[in-house]
Amino acid sequence: MKPLIYLVFVLSLFGCKVESETLASETMRSQEQVWVFIQFNIFEEDDELESYYYYAQVSKKMYDEISENDIDEGFILLQNVKYWGDSGLIYDYKDVENSGEIVFRIENIVKIDLVNVEPKAGLGYEQFEESDIELEVPTHKIPNTATE
Repeated sequence: MKPLIYLVFVLSLFGCKVESETLASETMRSQEQVWVFIQFNIFEEDDELESYYYYAQVSKKMYDEISENDIDEGFILLQNVKYWGDSGLIYDYKDVENSGEIVFRIENIVKIDLVNVEPKAGLGYEQFEESDIELEVPTHKIPNTATE
């Protein structure tokens, strides 16, 4: 009986965190994915603030929950991660060593934006700029048959 009372007491101390992190865990498993651009700020061991910028797929449900401030702690799974290289090009995070997935704490998110298309590795920002090509609009008139 004492272990049960102790467990209830401990859980009551961390109740909000447990609920939020459980919700984050359940949300992370959602099947529908969206592409996002996401920035994290993380304090490193030398107390320096480091910023990380990634393109990745995340659970649509997770994105919605974070956007609506329903989840503010827990973990977020980034899949099919891509990053900006020093050359201004986008690279795949997946290689011989890395699986292409990263998990971060939600509390470290500074910015998260929905991206309409999958970023292409090997290209830079120009892939997201709108085309200068104007659509041709037909100039012919449709005859008004009501007056004929």
